[in-house]
Amino acid sequence: MSLDTQAITPHLGAVVRGLDLSRKPDAVLREQLEVAMAQHLMLVIEDQDLSPEQLRDLALAFAPPHLHHPDDNVFFAGGLPEVLELRREAEGGHLFGGGGWHADVTFQKPAGYFSFLHAKVLPPVGGDTGFASTVAAFRTLSPGMQDMLRGMSAVHSYDGPGRPEHSTLTVAHPVVRKHPRTGTEGLYLNTMFVTRFEGMTPTESRPLLLWLEAHMTRMEFTLRLRWKPGHLVIWDNRFTLHYPSNDFTGHERRMIRCATLEPS
Repeated sequence: MSLDTQAITPHLGAVVRGLDLSRKPDAVLREQLEVAMAQHLMLVIEDQDLSPEQLRDLALAFAPPHLHHPDDNVFFAGGLPEVLELRREAEGGHLFGGGGWHADVTFQKPAGYFSFLHAKVLPPVGGDTGFASTVAAFRTLSPGMQDMLRGMSAVHSYDGPGRPEHSTLTVAHPVVRKHPRTGTEGLYLNTMFVTRFEGMTPTESRPLLLWLEAHMTRMEFTLRLRWKPGHLVIWDNRFTLHYPSNDFTGHERRMIRCATLEPS
């Protein structure tokens, strides 16, 4: 049987119904999900209730896990090093990933692959997440701009722009990536982690980087997901950006997330 999917926008996202992912998917279901991910880049799977262990096992069916290095703002769900608990308390405070548009784990090799984010506690209104397709964004650039960017690489560092590049979590990636299944090309950069273009200074790089981010996050390339209880969202960090909205007060928001790394 094929997956029951409904596209959210023409270029990005689909809702998937009728799945129970509490058990590790078999080879057939894994292939179906990978095909759907290649087509839509981001899936919203409804009506799930996964423990941290089940989320970890699901993610690891696709790729190796990303083990987050120690950080003051990082909490591990169920004591599992593969699963982060992303929580913001009712009185406010830090919202993990809320500093801007980004993709997960672009500052190392192998870099981020699929991320799995599962809603546990939600505010009644707010706390939405925006997603952007860097494939749709690249497709609309002029041929001259596309050719120029294909020949460029960007330096990604965990500490981000405006700071010294991290001693170990810094790496250069091509600005344009090709999807291994579909052959489509997408931009691979973000203003949270990219410090400069390779061979250029940060000051020289900043205008083009800011212009590209504004282009990638234009309304027609994005969607805004309003979370519902039981949502599990999977996205491809190679060809999307995301941005959680820190726009709510007086309510807790708690998610669990397992990010994976590109298979070798």
